Amino acid sequence: MRRFALWSALVAAMSLASEAAIAQDRKSVFMVLWRGETRVEEGFRAYVAEKNLALDLEIVSLERDLSNLPSTLEKIREADPDLVYTWGTSTTLGIAGRDPNLASGPDDFPPQVLDKPIVFTMVSQPVRSRIVPELGPSGRNVTGVSHIIPMETQLQAMQAYMPVDRVAVIYTDTEPNSVLAVEQLLDVGQEIGIKVDAYPVPLDSTGAPDPLVLPQMVQDAAAAGPQFLYMGPDSFIGQYAKIVTDAANELQLATFASTERTLASSDSLYGLVAPYTEVGRLTAQKVEAVLFEGKDPSEVPVDTLQRFSYQVRIDVAREIGVYPAMSLMDYAEIIDWGQ
Repeated sequence: MRRFALWSALVAAMSLASEAAIAQDRKSVFMVLWRGETRVEEGFRAYVAEKNLALDLEIVSLERDLSNLPSTLEKIREADPDLVYTWGTSTTLGIAGRDPNLASGPDDFPPQVLDKPIVFTMVSQPVRSRIVPELGPSGRNVTGVSHIIPMETQLQAMQAYMPVDRVAVIYTDTEPNSVLAVEQLLDVGQEIGIKVDAYPVPLDSTGAPDPLVLPQMVQDAAAAGPQFLYMGPDSFIGQYAKIVTDAANELQLATFASTERTLASSDSLYGLVAPYTEVGRLTAQKVEAVLFEGKDPSEVPVDTLQRFSYQVRIDVAREIGVYPAMSLMDYAEIIDWGQ
C-alpha cells in the first residue's frame, strides 16, 4: 500500500509538472479581423485542432472601420501577444505597414508593430501593396498568405470559357486592395490584348460607397459590350454581389468571381478561387512555423495556394445563354443550383 501511495504521488507530481510545462509552452495570437470571423478562421482553427497546437487566441474585429485601428493597436500593446494575425489588405497595412524600403515617405503606412511576428491572410496584392517586395521571404517581421490567383491566370481562365477581348470591372476606389487589383487587371489586359473598362462606385453623402447605384452601373458596363464583368477582391462588391449578378444576368452579361465569398453569395456565372478554409489552413501553417518551429518570420515565405477551384454555375449559364467551351468541362467543377 505504501509503495502504491508513493507511486500515485509520483504520477500526480509528474502530471502537474507536465501540465505546467504545457502551460509554459502555450503561445498567444492576437487576431485582428476586418469583418468578424470567416471561413478563413474556420480553416485556421481546424488546422490548429488537428495539430493540437497550444494556442490562445484573442480576437478583435475592426468591423470594416479603420477608425477602430488606434484602439486595437493599444489592445495589442496591452495584450503583449507572441504573434499578431491580420486579415485583409487594409488591416495589414494599418498594422504591419509597408516595407520601409518600399514606402514613398514617412507617412506612407509606417509599420506599427515591430517587436512581434506578424502573419497576414487574405491580402490580395501583398507585392503591389508594398507590404513585401516579392513573394517568398520578406526580410522583416512579416509573412503571410494571399488568396488571389495571379491576374494572368484569371484572364486566361476567362479566355478558356469563351473568346474574350473586353472585360468590365466595378470596384470601390476607397479600398486599397480593390484599387491594386484593378491596376493589375488593366496592366495585364493591355499586355495580352484585352480592353478593360473600369467603373469606380460613387460615394453617398456620408462618404461611403453607394449600393443603390449598382444596377445602373451594371447597365452602363454592359452597354460597352464586354464578355465578362469581373468581380474582384473588393469587400463592398462582395457584400452586394447578389445585386450585381442579378443585374448582370438580366442583361445576359457573364460574371467572373475572383473570391470564394463572391462566388458563394451570388449568382455569378464562373469563378477561379482559392477556397477560404484552405487559405486559413495555410495561414495556420505560417503561424506554426514561427511559434512552434522557431523560424524567423522574415524567412517564412509569403505565398498563395498552389491549387485553385474552377467553378461554373451551369444553371446561370442556361439562364443567360452563355455556355462554357467543352474543353473547360474536363477540369471545372460544375454546379447546378437549378436542380
